[in-house]
Amino acid sequence: MVDDPRRTPALLEAISRAVRPGDAVVDIGTGLGVLAIAAAKAGARQVWAIDVDAVALEEARADAEREGVADRISFTRGLSFDLELDERASVCLCETVGSFAFDENILATLRDAKRRLLDVNTRVVPSSLELWGAIIDSVPKSEGHDDIGNVKRPQLMSPPTLICSRDFSKAVSDTMHERPSFEVSRDGDALALALWPRAIWWEGLVSDASPMEPSTHWKQGLMPLEPRRASKGDELKLEIIIGPHPEDPLTMTERLWRWI
Repeated sequence: MVDDPRRTPALLEAISRAVRPGDAVVDIGTGLGVLAIAAAKAGARQVWAIDVDAVALEEARADAEREGVADRISFTRGLSFDLELDERASVCLCETVGSFAFDENILATLRDAKRRLLDVNTRVVPSSLELWGAIIDSVPKSEGHDDIGNVKRPQLMSPPTLICSRDFSKAVSDTMHERPSFEVSRDGDALALALWPRAIWWEGLVSDASPMEPSTHWKQGLMPLEPRRASKGDELKLEIIIGPHPEDPLTMTERLWRWI
């Protein structure tokens, strides 16, 4: 992920534009601390960086020391839902974007952060996030995860369709609930829905995991469907819900879908 040339350079440039000298920054899901370090180098006065991975945090601390910014970054192990700050942050970095866009609880995370951790005018990176999708007539072999694969353009039975968009400068609901329609472009059996994120980190800085674009580390999320025969020109409608899982709403996401 860090080495993804279609993600990381644009994301780092977004941080350089979003962070201003003297800013207080919270980095949710910091991992190896790449974004927290970039924020400190951009002039942040204080960065709070949080992650559940203890090993990654140790590497992040070491890297911050090497880069000379460790005195301005506080690394904490845990979830942002448990984080307490002594002031409101003016910038929020939250790169918890999955192959299904909203499947790493970014909506619930930002909803909580906006309520407790962020200033009313906090600048958020990514500034907005889109979920796109298309009906496919064959399911690619998964690569490590049963629900993620590398979809090719010939597998698409419908043009890429914008399913939903969330502007993180505004109020955020913790759940995405949409009823998209897909216009079938050729005859075939609709077997699955391919989904992917389009992250707008900052104005003009975008990472797009579309199968129409060069590959990214995200690939595409796969939702197997009850097979349905379709002809060119047909309109297929689905109901899709992505939100906190009822068994563990802080760390797990539930994905539901059905034909309508």
